[in-house]
Amino acid sequence: MYILETRSLRKDYGAGDQVRVHALRGVDLQVRRGELLAIMGPSGSGKSTLLHILGGVETPSSGSVLLEGIDLATLNDDQRTIIRRERLGFIFQSFNLLPAFTAEENVALPMELAGVASSEARKRSADMLHLVGVLHRRDHIPSTMSGGEQQRVAIARALAMRPALLLADEPTGNLDSGNGQQVTSLLRRLASDHGQTIVMVTHDANVAAHADRLVRLRDGLIEKDGSVEAVARTAADKPARTCLFRGAI
Repeated sequence: MYILETRSLRKDYGAGDQVRVHALRGVDLQVRRGELLAIMGPSGSGKSTLLHILGGVETPSSGSVLLEGIDLATLNDDQRTIIRRERLGFIFQSFNLLPAFTAEENVALPMELAGVASSEARKRSADMLHLVGVLHRRDHIPSTMSGGEQQRVAIARALAMRPALLLADEPTGNLDSGNGQQVTSLLRRLASDHGQTIVMVTHDANVAAHADRLVRLRDGLIEKDGSVEAVARTAADKPARTCLFRGAI
C-alpha cells in the first residue's frame, strides 16, 4: 500500500514570462507504508523543494501529492496545517528545540497545542523519549545535552502525534560521525521494528545506505529510483556522476 504518492509533480518559482526556476519538472514517486526512503542529489536538484511539498509547507505548481489518499495540493492553508500537525512529523538538521524547555516539555508541547490533555501528553512524551533512548535526559534542557541527544529528542517530538509520515531533512548534518551513526540506526529501527514510514533527504551516502530505497534527483527530475545497491552500482558505472552518491555534492 502506498502511504505517499506524487503524480506529475511540478514546482515553478515565478509566474508567466517571469518564471525563474523550474525546481521540479514532473516527479512521480510512491512510498510504501513502513519504508525508509532516502533522497539524494546535487545542490539545486529539487530535494528541499520536494520535501517541502511532501510536508504541505509549499504547494506544487501542478500535479498531485497524495498522503493517505488525500491530495495536499487541493487543501487550503488551514487544512494543510491540520494535516501537518496530526499526520506528519518533521526532523530538522538544526534540531529546533525550545532552549528554555526540558526534553519532556519539548516533546509534550506540540501535543498540548493540538488539544491533548497535559497528563496524557507527558505520559506519551515519556514513552517517546524511552523509545529513542533518552528518557534519562527528560529533565534536561537542550544546552546540557549532546547534539545526538538533542536530535533524539527532536525525533521523539516528531513521533509524539503518531504521524503517518516522518520527514527528515539532513537529520545527521549537524552531528559527528558517531552520533550520526546512532541517529541513522534509530531511524532504521523505527522503520523496521515499528513500521514508521520515513522520507529522508541526505547528502551522506553512509546514511543513505541504511535506507530501503534510494531516489536520486537531478534538475528537478528523478534520475534513478531503486535499491541502494542498484543505484550505487549505476553511479559506479558512470564515473562522471559518481560524486552524486559518494557525498561530494
